Amino acid sequence: MDQQTMVYVVFILGACLLLWIQYVVSKRNRYQSLCRKVREQWGKVPDREYSLEEFEKISHFYEKRKGSRFSIDDITWNDLGMDEVFLLLNTAGSAVGEEYLYQVLRTPEFDTGVLKERSALADHFRSHQKEREAFGICFAQMGRRKRVALADYIEKLSDVPRQPLFLHILCLLLLAASIGSFAFEPAVGVGFLLVVMVFNIVTYYRYKGRVGKYFQCMSQVAELVEYGSRMEEIPVEGELLPPYKERLRNACGVLRPIRSQAWILVDKVGIGASLMEAVFDYLCMVTHLDLILFRRISSIVRDKGEVLEDLMKVMGELELGLCIGSFREYLQTYCEPELSGDKACRLSCRDIYHPLIEGAVANSIRADRPVLVTGSNASGKSTFLKTIGVGAILAQTIYTVPAKQYESCFFRVFSSMALADNLESGESYYMVEIKSLKRILDAIPSGGAPVLCFIDEVLRGTNTVERISASSKILENMSGKPVLCFAATHDIELTALLSGVYDNYHFEEQIEGNDVLFSYKLYPGRAATRNAIRLLAIMGYEEGIIREAEEMAERFVKTGEWSLEP
Repeated sequence: MDQQTMVYVVFILGACLLLWIQYVVSKRNRYQSLCRKVREQWGKVPDREYSLEEFEKISHFYEKRKGSRFSIDDITWNDLGMDEVFLLLNTAGSAVGEEYLYQVLRTPEFDTGVLKERSALADHFRSHQKEREAFGICFAQMGRRKRVALADYIEKLSDVPRQPLFLHILCLLLLAASIGSFAFEPAVGVGFLLVVMVFNIVTYYRYKGRVGKYFQCMSQVAELVEYGSRMEEIPVEGELLPPYKERLRNACGVLRPIRSQAWILVDKVGIGASLMEAVFDYLCMVTHLDLILFRRISSIVRDKGEVLEDLMKVMGELELGLCIGSFREYLQTYCEPELSGDKACRLSCRDIYHPLIEGAVANSIRADRPVLVTGSNASGKSTFLKTIGVGAILAQTIYTVPAKQYESCFFRVFSSMALADNLESGESYYMVEIKSLKRILDAIPSGGAPVLCFIDEVLRGTNTVERISASSKILENMSGKPVLCFAATHDIELTALLSGVYDNYHFEEQIEGNDVLFSYKLYPGRAATRNAIRLLAIMGYEEGIIREAEEMAERFVKTGEWSLEP
């Protein structure tokens, strides 16, 4: 080898070495950055932002698996602001984790054993940092898909068409024969090879068009198996995690052929594809290698669907444990609820607060019969109802309540609070409201666990006379049944009408000078203050309007009749 050639060789080898070093350093830096992020976000509010499209896809796993068991319906979910609660909890690094977390929050449990298992896993990760970070890094490396839910990928696998294997094998044999013919008649071999290549490429695209959309699904399954195998190898302490690892080992063992072969199923031609990737893709066109392997691993997935479901479930359970553990670290105070399976409607909580409100005021209540809450606007009525509702859902999903103490029976939770006109169907607010209330009434006698419901401003969409008469009868109808109702109202008349069947509580405010001060503390009894008229003075209304309004209100309290004249 002459000196010039030697220089070229050394230059090429040096360039390759530099590229390899750059790749190794970049990979190591990405890994270290990932480790640092997993470590730093523990016990913190997630900082990830979602587009509407991304957020909507997260619910697909729940929608496809909710079945006939009780789940939090859309009205209740939206009334209680559970999307925001989900985002507060969602420290999941992977698609399987966040989709499983959403499904859990929408599907309350009625088995204390399942809830205690989730709690034990969360506490294990809290006390074992190395294991927590090892699993967290694996999930973070799996990552999320921005446009398509993992559940959608898996769902498509049940529709994979069965492909004839003999044609693909024939194409491979014809290719081998055409290449072999070069040894006898090179000129004929060239023509034979060209014909075979054209035939193979035409038949390749004919069948690739039918199954190509499933290639990405298979690669996602392979990724689950890959990271499931990595998690199975993580060293752990104690007796809690080995059963999870055993489930990972069993599932990944059955699905291992997918892990070793699905790498070929990713499309490689496109903008940014490397020369080697393009060459490999053309090789698949003439050999049908990816279609042959797809035929093999699709049979495995089709026959082992229950194994794939269990793999997703155990990985979801593990990352759910990480999310609950991080959430518990974040909360200023929390407790594990005491839940019973008896049918007596009861709920007791001490210093419960809303996890989304910074510096939230805690309140306590003990209820074994329906509750009516009164108070002025912005005094805390609706927030209190949401606080109890969120606490009840968290108690039966992640076994963690933002309170010092929480006891209740198992409930099916419903609400009718943040309603609006339905413009698409042309329904008025009142129609939407009475339908919402009717679904609660229909759920009460359906059997199963008692109903816990939250109603804000009953029948606010109609006139005062009909509102008070109808709402008092609806609320009265809920007493003495397997339902515990928390209702908020401005109608003081209801507190007297329902005093025999509802417990009264209220919120107060103080007016000092031109300021309105809210304590957000819950007090027993009905609201005694009427500050709405006094607020008119603060806003600069004429003194005559204010004086006459106060006198009119006093006359109504004494006589029960409205009159504009003294």
